[in-house]
Amino acid sequence: MKILAIHADYVEFQAKKKAFKGAEDLKSKDSVRVEECLVVFTAVEKEDEQNEKVILDKYLVEVKSIAKQVGADRVVLYPYAHLSSSLSAPLFGQKLMQKAEKELASDSSNSLEVSRAPFGWYKAFTVANKGHPLSELSRSINCEEEVSGEKKKTNLKKEFSDEKFFFEEDELDPLQKVNLSSVMLLAAGLKKLYSNVEIADCGFYQDQCYLDFSGVKLQQNNFSKISKLMRKILRTGGKISKGETSELSSSWQKDIANDLGKKAVVYSFGSEEVSACLVPRYSSPFVSEVSEIGAFELVGLGSVYWKGNQENEQLMRIRLVGFESEKELEVWKQKLEDAKNRSHIKIGKEQGLFVQSELVGSGLPLIAPKGMVIRTEITNFLWELHKGKGYKRVWTPHIAKNELYKTSGHWDKFGDELFKVKGKSEDFIMKPMNCPHHMQIFDGFDFSYRDMPIRYFEPATIYRDEKKGQLHGLSRVRSITQDDGHLFCRVSQIKEEVKTVVKIIQKFYETIGMSKDYWVSLSVRGEDKSKYLGEEKVWKLAENYLEEVARENKLPFKRMPGEAAFYGPKLDFMFKDALGREWQLGTVQCDFNLPERFDLSYVNEKGEKERPVVIHRAVSGSLERFMSVLIEHFAGKYPLWINPIQVKVLTVADRHNEFADKVVGRLSELDFRVEKDYRQETIPKKIREAQLSQASYILTIGDKEVESGKLAVRDRNTGKTEFGIEVDAFVSKLVLERDQKKL
Repeated sequence: MKILAIHADYVEFQAKKKAFKGAEDLKSKDSVRVEECLVVFTAVEKEDEQNEKVILDKYLVEVKSIAKQVGADRVVLYPYAHLSSSLSAPLFGQKLMQKAEKELASDSSNSLEVSRAPFGWYKAFTVANKGHPLSELSRSINCEEEVSGEKKKTNLKKEFSDEKFFFEEDELDPLQKVNLSSVMLLAAGLKKLYSNVEIADCGFYQDQCYLDFSGVKLQQNNFSKISKLMRKILRTGGKISKGETSELSSSWQKDIANDLGKKAVVYSFGSEEVSACLVPRYSSPFVSEVSEIGAFELVGLGSVYWKGNQENEQLMRIRLVGFESEKELEVWKQKLEDAKNRSHIKIGKEQGLFVQSELVGSGLPLIAPKGMVIRTEITNFLWELHKGKGYKRVWTPHIAKNELYKTSGHWDKFGDELFKVKGKSEDFIMKPMNCPHHMQIFDGFDFSYRDMPIRYFEPATIYRDEKKGQLHGLSRVRSITQDDGHLFCRVSQIKEEVKTVVKIIQKFYETIGMSKDYWVSLSVRGEDKSKYLGEEKVWKLAENYLEEVARENKLPFKRMPGEAAFYGPKLDFMFKDALGREWQLGTVQCDFNLPERFDLSYVNEKGEKERPVVIHRAVSGSLERFMSVLIEHFAGKYPLWINPIQVKVLTVADRHNEFADKVVGRLSELDFRVEKDYRQETIPKKIREAQLSQASYILTIGDKEVESGKLAVRDRNTGKTEFGIEVDAFVSKLVLERDQKKL
């Protein structure tokens, strides 16, 4: 049995027609809506027929367990065949779902309100996912019986373990301190309002901060009351000062303090009326007086597992922001509104860039013609930056035998995220990474030191079964196209190769217009060297080479001890978009692991086999994710060279079409992307629609243009229209702007 449980604001469904003759009869086919519920999408499988009682019992246990975890009082059992390709006989599945509904509803040990969507019917449905970390949970249940009195655990998709708390060495800036100090106000307010509340962790989420707590279940309609009390506390004022660990009454905070060890510092705030303690993971994290907080806003509500472990208790999380003034808060709100308007999903739909189809599947976007223009221009530019630097294009298939990824270690790394393919005689997986394939290309040839380095380039699609609740437009998908490249070189060649890649990354983002405010993480080993693979001498050389490249190229880098991958040091490039949001995009990584795992070698000067170093490099990272960043960075107003519509030609009347066609033909011969609008509509309407399409230039052709043979040109960037422009001059301007990739 496969289930997908979604904690929803509501689910609404309506039976349309029977999927098979024996489907249960319905009293009504009216639309059904259930508010604040747990929707359990269920696929009963053929294997379940072997032991109906066991599979039913396990199903009931799982549903009740999840309902308890998310705090749901209503459950909707929803037959959903699409979760499995190996379904049970329809009547068996129908019978089992009916029994499950009856037993859950009559179970006196819980107070669940249970309903069920009809079995064997095609249904239209809408579900509003709450969007917190536990709002979407998947399970695979087998029908094996208990062995030796011990109950076998349900097969979870992923095993979880506690994530230890670590102290953050970087000191907070004044704005971050004000932001985090608002959490102390929130903690004090919650303790005053709710006697059973137990305060846990606090920290940052992007430009917001958060507070985790237990002991009370809240909804966003509680925010008004909480905010009102926080403002009252703020008006009263008070100091935030260091306290003693003996003041801690929360078991969560004691656990944090235990993890942080000697670096744990307790901070307290309050008076006889209100009080709160926090154990932050930062040095000097708060302002001294809460009066320094000029404004705050409660932003959102969610839930998290303690220490990221699904086996632990679920805590509530409130996200909020704090500022020195109301004006700063209003600026932040405007920035948030701008981000909504720049949403790549919104713009993608308006401009027809990509399609998301439920029939194809979540996280599998379909790139439409205009979106393909952007994608193609990016990949062509990437190849343009590489082709003169010794790179060779390669191609690898989308599947490989299981053994390839067991050898590489990706089998264990990705686990349940792998898409498995059953062949007639062999088992395959959809590739989650390109690296192992490239290792095999290198291994297929006999190279000597004279051939080194070897450089491969391949924009290729990989596949990972990301959780459905984490998928989002183009930024988080299951089909991921990486602008992948792998270099095989000698240790002595690392520095020069890294330098080349760094220059490529710099040129790429300078052209895109994202190079003004970025920084680079130089990720090196921490104090414990035992967890890193490779010789000490090689590690030191590689780390030194990366740092030398960073210094010589004047990169704004920070040395980050303990952040290296187990297989080698790396440079990660962190860029900001037009809204100031930070994205990790380009990367250069040394790898001593894969050459060892695949026993790669070349012949050195002595005629002996020598192990190469692999350098992984990506410039834009995932093309889908980069497209989402690009769309939002430019707010859909792309530079000419990327723009799907470079020129839009409008005619006033049919008698102007002949001259317009000549202009269109001239531009098309030079590979410009031109759209025509010869419709019998008013010019103001045509111009407005052309503006909404974000065409770089709009040409309006009427009697004057036909008589003079010149053009009326509207420039999107300036918003101005110039008249009497010579065709040759306009074409020359466009060629220069496109070929130089001007912003």
